[in-house]
Amino acid sequence: MNPDPALASVPARAPRWLRLLRSLIFIGLCLALTVITALAVIGCLPFVNESFQQLFSWGSKVPKGAISLTVLFVILVPLIVLAVAERKRWLSWPVLAASWLVVLPVLGWLAWDEPAIRQPITIEEFSPAFPGAEQSYAVLMQYSKQTPSEEAKAFAATKLNAPILANPDNPAKWLESVTKNRAAIETDWTTLAPQRRWLGELAAFDRLGDLTPADYSANIISFLPWRTLSKHTCAVAMLLALDGRGDEAIALLVPQLEVSRKLQLSSRTLVRTMIAVVVERVTLQTAALVLDQKPVSAASRARLAAALAHENAPALARRLLLVEYVLFTPISHRLKLGDHLAATWGNEKNLLRRPLNFLSALFFNPIATTNIYGDHMRELAELAEARDLGKFNVRSADFGNLILNQPGMKNAGGRLMLSAAVPAYSKVLESHWKTADLRVALRARLDTSN
Repeated sequence: MNPDPALASVPARAPRWLRLLRSLIFIGLCLALTVITALAVIGCLPFVNESFQQLFSWGSKVPKGAISLTVLFVILVPLIVLAVAERKRWLSWPVLAASWLVVLPVLGWLAWDEPAIRQPITIEEFSPAFPGAEQSYAVLMQYSKQTPSEEAKAFAATKLNAPILANPDNPAKWLESVTKNRAAIETDWTTLAPQRRWLGELAAFDRLGDLTPADYSANIISFLPWRTLSKHTCAVAMLLALDGRGDEAIALLVPQLEVSRKLQLSSRTLVRTMIAVVVERVTLQTAALVLDQKPVSAASRARLAAALAHENAPALARRLLLVEYVLFTPISHRLKLGDHLAATWGNEKNLLRRPLNFLSALFFNPIATTNIYGDHMRELAELAEARDLGKFNVRSADFGNLILNQPGMKNAGGRLMLSAAVPAYSKVLESHWKTADLRVALRARLDTSN
């Protein structure tokens, strides 16, 4: 019997293992094209990368609508294209092989990282430990965020009487606030006896060590005790000056001034540095107001002048800009995209951590990201040191729009992270130089009076 010609035209069904292999190749190609499409869209379309930038910002409101539409687009487009090609039987074995010959080099290029860090520096080199650093650091960290002492816990639960006082940068309001709340300030001053003792213990150290490890989750000092104690110290000093007890006022301010400077010299974190600058600034402003009241003896003026000596504002400005880069460098080597986003979003998004970590190298090149950050921070540090604030502000703003200024799918996650995570240094630097100006002016005033 001759076979039916119609049946003879039907192709033989491929073996199951070959069909399974083809399905895996097809799915892998679909996933690869989805990733490539996502990187092309995020890295090259401004309205998309602006939305995704919020994913990397702590506490930002994530634009879920825009991100959902983008995710839907990058998933559906490759899927529809491949589905149509499959339906029309375009995806033969040679076409699939050729597709992977194109896709694999693209994925390899995306995952390839730069060979070395151009600006290598360790946190130990930037802020080395010294004899006695452990002791001073232990005293300092009694008032820390993660491991507060029992005394610090008691302080956090204490309700003080004085309201939030005005700042000395407005002398009229400051004097009004201090005199109006005299009774409450004096009561609080007694309540703050343990914190005053703690500050005195810190002031007794020649240097204040910082042993903070290179880890964003590391324990750091808490701002609340510094803000409370510095404001009350300045308020009590002002009251003493108004009562004609200027020498006692200066004696109260000098240890706080010295501690604020010691905190900056060996700081390993921007938080610690900025707390110190805030304390120094309010203390300098108050000291100037105390000098306006009389009498202040020559001995007290000399003691205040000694506390103002040995300043290197340009070097401290440079240090201020580099401290976050020094912290970022070792962290970047172990940073994964999923870990970073899970930490930014919170624990409710942890389901995405592992798949994002698996694809991390395609989105985030650690060494290349570190080099972008390092090159930029070196440039900003030089401008900060030279006090070229105009150019500094322009270059700082340019870096905030990093992915807009340098579009492309390569290392899109790294550039997005830097655009969102790098602090706004313009205000930080402005505060530093304003404080330095106060110090110079006060020292010049003391020199003139001698």
